[in-house]
Amino acid sequence: MPPEETSAADSAFETTDTIDETALAGAMRTVPLGAAVLAGSMVALLVIGYLLIYILVFLKRGIVG
Repeated sequence: MPPEETSAADSAFETTDTIDETALAGAMRTVPLGAAVLAGSMVALLVIGYLLIYILVFLKRGIVG
């Protein structure tokens, strides 16, 4: 960065955070639910994939030995 340009980090101005408390509470109700649904669906896909491999590969071979 050239020396004549200033960075926003060097600014002496402090900005106040104007967060609407009701909007924040609404976001905190929905965001963790969406993350849990996403994580649960990924785990379900992983289990289904494991079962498909088990059924299609290992059970097809039968008893070895």
